[in-house]
Amino acid sequence: MRELMRELLSANLFVTGIILTVASILVFYGTIYLLTYTNLGKRLGFLVTGAGVSAWWTIGSLLFVLYAPRGPRPADIEGLNAFEIRIIPITFMLVSAIVFVAFLVALKQYEETQERADL
Repeated sequence: MRELMRELLSANLFVTGIILTVASILVFYGTIYLLTYTNLGKRLGFLVTGAGVSAWWTIGSLLFVLYAPRGPRPADIEGLNAFEIRIIPITFMLVSAIVFVAFLVALKQYEETQERADL
């Protein structure tokens, strides 16, 4: 079995990269959700995890936009200019900020329904 898995993963590095990336994302965010699930419950844990992760994405992409790699560029190498390097992080920052606001709105609605249920 071990040799079969090693053969499958080394056969195509692109597929291996995708599998490892998806697995690491599931493990990382899954552990965060598991911790909040045990302390806050299913719905509130999901909302808090989503808000926290999307805020972390927003801050991380903002830092990349502000402090993207710089320095003297060799004259004989064609490449991306300073703005073109930042197009994808700017887009990711905007999308993650929108997702963060959506989670905040959902948290507010959850809080209001919990207050109504308590009355």
